[in-house]
Amino acid sequence: MSNSGRSMRRRRLARALRQYRAATGMSGEDAAKALLCGSGTVSRMENGESAEPLRVRDALRLYGAPEAVIDEMVQIALDGRKRSKPGVIRRPYQDVVPKRLAEYYELEDEAEMASKLEGEFVPGLIQTEAYARALIGAGEPDDEVDRLVSIRMDRKRLLTGDHPLRFRVALGEAALLTAVGGLKVMREQLDHLAALAREAPNVQIRVLPFSAGTRPALGRNFTILSFPDEADPDVIFAESVTYFVIEDEAEEVERFRNAYNRIWDMALDEGRSARLIAQAASKLKR
Repeated sequence: MSNSGRSMRRRRLARALRQYRAATGMSGEDAAKALLCGSGTVSRMENGESAEPLRVRDALRLYGAPEAVIDEMVQIALDGRKRSKPGVIRRPYQDVVPKRLAEYYELEDEAEMASKLEGEFVPGLIQTEAYARALIGAGEPDDEVDRLVSIRMDRKRLLTGDHPLRFRVALGEAALLTAVGGLKVMREQLDHLAALAREAPNVQIRVLPFSAGTRPALGRNFTILSFPDEADPDVIFAESVTYFVIEDEAEEVERFRNAYNRIWDMALDEGRSARLIAQAASKLKR
């Protein structure tokens, strides 16, 4: 049995349902008619939102999946049912962040490594509290700021402990120069980045300088999550002001991975990046 966490097992089940149905050439509506259910039920199963064990079994048998696969997927559905309580399932942070972001946090908890591209701001996992408060306060209602800052600070625990998350950051030079919260807050943030670069073996920071010119995925920020179990594919998380997208289809994952690797190679190495961060901090202390 896989050692994957609950979120990844749920995604594995959804992915199996999608892929085996697609291999038959059946549409979602065709599958729904054959399974005597609505197309919305098929859609929810394939999106990981719900999965009744008997319907999972019937669907995979309809699609011609091997019995070993059917047994594994039914077990995943059974496990999810045992752990759930009647009514609405509450994931961590579900009440205070969008659903997709809450799902991302759940996946991030299970990940072994996160590879982050951020062009303009320091990523949440390596923000100081004052920097996070200034950034969140610029775009969120006053009565939400304290809770959102608390969540962000809680997420930082992933970088410490017995099995810390490996965190690779490709950071745009603009993030070093945008004075979020004023000079004092920015100095503290840059000092924190410099300390992480020196002292945290699980954190790698590379700065993409302005001089690097045009890069892949220009104007986009995203994260690639990788997991301990080889059976679990990488997951892409992309966000903007108006949307959150989680993607685990092989072709899209490969496209983002190739883009990230090219950006990582374009960026300054860790030593030169650390010096550039230190220089930016020193300029604010004059």
